[in-house]
Amino acid sequence: MSRHKLPFENRWTNGQQAWEWHCELERIGLHNVRAMLANHESEHPDRPSAVADVPASFVRDWLAFHDRHAEWQQILWRASVIALTSIAAGASIIAALR
Repeated sequence: MSRHKLPFENRWTNGQQAWEWHCELERIGLHNVRAMLANHESEHPDRPSAVADVPASFVRDWLAFHDRHAEWQQILWRASVIALTSIAAGASIIAALR
């Protein structure tokens, strides 16, 4: 059996159980998990499992990982847009001066 490493740090479990929980949450999808966790916290906060027998604390760590990943993608996107805009502006100025 191959060993899998989670793409994020979690404090709740490790090994095969954590990998199974991660795969289950990935299968369900980010937006669905977020909605299911919100429903769990508003209607059943005393239950330990939030989404598909996955503890709420693990789900929160998983969502935080995805939020950080989306934030990093946004930063890269903005940096590339700024760089390309600067290049286009520089080319326009050079073309106008000729």
